[in-house]
Amino acid sequence: MEAEQALAILRRVRHDFGNYLQVILGYIDLDRPEQAKRYLLDIVEELATERNIFESLDAEAALYFYQQLLRARDLGIILKYRELQVNSWTILKMQNQPFNTLASLSPEFNGMDDDPIIYLSFLEGGAGVTMLFEWEEPRAGTLKVIVEELK
Repeated sequence: MEAEQALAILRRVRHDFGNYLQVILGYIDLDRPEQAKRYLLDIVEELATERNIFESLDAEAALYFYQQLLRARDLGIILKYRELQVNSWTILKMQNQPFNTLASLSPEFNGMDDDPIIYLSFLEGGAGVTMLFEWEEPRAGTLKVIVEELK
C-alpha cells in the first residue's frame, strides 16, 4: 500500500475519532450519561470487531480490508467481517472487492432509518475467492459472489 493511501486511512480514523468524542461530549452536555455510556460501549464493540482484521492478516492485507470497511461506511453500510482467512486477497484488490459488490447492493437499503449491517465471509478455492454477504434488514438476504483471477 502506498504512503498516500495509508495517510488517507489515518486521516479518516482521526476524523471518525473526533466525531466520536464530539457525540460523547454532546451527551454529557445534555446531561445524558446513560446515552454517552451506551455510545461508548458501541464504539468498544466496533473496535473489538475490527481487531480481527489486524490480528488475522498481514499488514498490507489488513490495511486493504480496513480501507474497504471505511469505504462501505461511505455507502451507509456497516461491514462486519466474519471469516477473514483469505490468502489470495490481491485478486480482490485488483477488482476493488468487496466495495464494488457493496455499491451494487446499496440501493436495496435506501430509505432505512439505520445503516444496514452486512456480514461478509471469504472462502478460497480453485483460482478464486468466494465472498458470502449476509444481512437481516430490511429483509434477510444473502449474496454469493465468486471473484476469479482476470485473464
